[in-house]
Amino acid sequence: MKRSVRVKAFLFVFFIAISACNKNDETPRGEFATGVIVVNEGNFGDADGSVGFYDPAKETAVQDIYEKANGESLSGTIQSVYFYEDNAYIIDQSGNKIEVVEAETFKHVATINQGLDVPRYMTVVNGKGYVSNWGPYDQNYDLPDSYIAVIDLKNFNVIKTLNTQNGVEGMITIDDKVYAAASASNVVHTIDSELDEIVGGFTTPSGPRVFALDGHGKLWVLCNDYVSSAIARLDVSSELVDKSFSVAGGAKSIAVDNSGNNIYYLSTPYGASAGVFEIDYTATFAPLEPIISGDGFYGLGVDTSDGTIYVGKSNGADNGTVILYDSEGNELSNFSSGRFPNGFVFRE
Repeated sequence: MKRSVRVKAFLFVFFIAISACNKNDETPRGEFATGVIVVNEGNFGDADGSVGFYDPAKETAVQDIYEKANGESLSGTIQSVYFYEDNAYIIDQSGNKIEVVEAETFKHVATINQGLDVPRYMTVVNGKGYVSNWGPYDQNYDLPDSYIAVIDLKNFNVIKTLNTQNGVEGMITIDDKVYAAASASNVVHTIDSELDEIVGGFTTPSGPRVFALDGHGKLWVLCNDYVSSAIARLDVSSELVDKSFSVAGGAKSIAVDNSGNNIYYLSTPYGASAGVFEIDYTATFAPLEPIISGDGFYGLGVDTSDGTIYVGKSNGADNGTVILYDSEGNELSNFSSGRFPNGFVFRE
């Protein structure tokens, strides 16, 4: 009888200990694990780009989360931020570097400052990062030395470069292929991630800039060569343009909603009001009227969890504003941001 009691007592203590260990092993999520990352480009001459954070549940915004986490500002021109596994990659085009931080806390991990020359956007496949680089302007203000830097994400070293057409810009991964938009040419490159070589591509109506993948496996690219703007739908299996049509001038940003059926794009024509346009994935022509219009629009994003549209607004020398809209274009709320908010990353 006493032996049985002792065994039961031992088992009770054992299971309590195991339970305590399991609880201790659960790492608390960081402050920036879920929410909206705001990419503030900053004014190029001032190199005052930053990354902000917005919590939709609490409706609270935090400015310059890198400085908050590390005690110093980024001091650059932040073109984009890319998340992969446990890290985030902050791409500073004027500083020719990428700051690697912990994805949930934004604490500094490493700096990649070799092998980059005006880096713009990033994508990842097979444990390697692919970063578009404009390279230097020539005497004609062209970009003949553009390239993609391939980065080993284990040691953060550039292991290869791929020469591209001029002004390589937006990038996206589909399966094991990387697609890169050469904005100063009418070319979208297809890159084989096993070979790390350009193996094909598309010809687009004008200079391709940024991509969005709809819910039906079609790749959309927004094009703008400063003379005309267009939107094209690409069939990646055949490397053919399914359809394309002209859109309002100054096309800048593109996003897909939570249904995967609707594509939104931002046009910022010189000397006229900017507009956010909505287009169905089956459309054969561009919409004539925007669902949202205003001045100073600079960036666009759509939260795929609920369809909320985020528009970054530049206020010149002052800090920017982010405005939230529903899918009908009705304003919901707004909050302050850093200067020139150009994009958003939605973290769930």
